[in-house]
Amino acid sequence: MQFKMQFGPVLASLFLLTAIPAFSQVAASAYRDGLPLVVGAGLSDYNIDWGGGRREDGGTVYADWTIRHIPRVLLGLGIEAEARDITFDAPAAISFMQYETAGGGGIYHYLRPRNIHPYAKAGEAFGRIKFQPGDYPGTYHSDTRNYFYLGGGGDFHAWRHLWVRADYEYQVWEHLFGGNALTPNGFTIGPEYDFGVPPGER
Repeated sequence: MQFKMQFGPVLASLFLLTAIPAFSQVAASAYRDGLPLVVGAGLSDYNIDWGGGRREDGGTVYADWTIRHIPRVLLGLGIEAEARDITFDAPAAISFMQYETAGGGGIYHYLRPRNIHPYAKAGEAFGRIKFQPGDYPGTYHSDTRNYFYLGGGGDFHAWRHLWVRADYEYQVWEHLFGGNALTPNGFTIGPEYDFGVPPGER
């Protein structure tokens, strides 16, 4: 099992995000009152990159914190943490496959118009992949490592504090199986709760 921690990029990103307010002029927040926090969960459908066209389902939970008191041009910038378990409805040709991941990074929401917030995100996560012994030569049947991801999507206002998120994420797991990269990617959709002021009351 190969294991390599790559904390440098994550720590640098978090330091930059937390340092911005200390060195910038205060601008109006996207939230007048309430917490700049969003929590959500969704159903995920992923191309597992384990043979052509093979997909598997699972679940995702996440939390976003929008940074306050930053220059107006940066409003919408925040920090996201997410966890995902892809383990349901494995392809018939594969006896067992599971991805378990947790991590986070930066996320930027475009906050206008009020009822639709497109976003882009990037970060680093820790993941574990498990597969049936015999799917790969020898006794090798699991691996853990850090990976990088890029993604984006949109939050759509439903009612008061309730929104619906449609998300796409592309992952790069490097140096698996003789130096190759694994690139699972897929979609997540589900409800979320925004602890800030509802759009109609801002």
